[in-house]
Amino acid sequence: MGYLKEAILKALHFIGTVIIAVLIAFFIKEFFLEFQLIPTGSMIPYFEVGDRLVVNRLSFGVQNPLYNAKKKKSIMLLMPNPLYRANMPFSDNQYYYKRDYKLNRYDIVVFFPPEEPVWGREYSFAGDKRRTSYFEPPQLLGEKYVKRILGLPGEVLEIKDGFIYINGKKLQEPFPVNRDYFEFGPVIVPDKCYFMIGDNRPRSSDSRYWGPVPEENLLGKALFVFWPINRAKKVESYGAIFN
Repeated sequence: MGYLKEAILKALHFIGTVIIAVLIAFFIKEFFLEFQLIPTGSMIPYFEVGDRLVVNRLSFGVQNPLYNAKKKKSIMLLMPNPLYRANMPFSDNQYYYKRDYKLNRYDIVVFFPPEEPVWGREYSFAGDKRRTSYFEPPQLLGEKYVKRILGLPGEVLEIKDGFIYINGKKLQEPFPVNRDYFEFGPVIVPDKCYFMIGDNRPRSSDSRYWGPVPEENLLGKALFVFWPINRAKKVESYGAIFN
């Protein structure tokens, strides 16, 4: 009996240690730092498929994990999330504490794409009914996306011959970009929204297709790549340059 009791105590101690470790990891992930996998090639060449990022979850404040849990459709793309769109207690407020923050052009952020386009499914550029675009929710609805901010609230954004124009001025992008010849706009980025685009333009599902991202969908800013080791680097900040 003595051996059995000792074995049970050791097992309980091990289980308790695992539970505490999981709770600590969850606490860090939801409130401080999160590891984010790059699953697609939409940010090539700045990020490669399989890169893993450290994301600052305190960028915008102390977030409510229950609020974010009900916006995520699956668990690691492997199984449905039982909390998706669930009516849970204490899940209505996004933040326990919201910071005053300023996002800059070229910041790389992690976010949930809009479930319904902010502009609606049908949008006429500059009020011109002859230039109508049809926006659709992204295919990976309820999953986290990683893109670069290129349009800020209140700006007039246009894409001509693959180049981005902000308030009529051509924007220089001080990082490698795989361009296409996408024509878009002009549009005014709504208040409290951001226009997100991937660096690999021909292979990126972004705001050109499903519209701007509301600030309540933002989760955090990318800090650095930590894996694989040979690609480890800090995510750079740039100042906007116009021609």
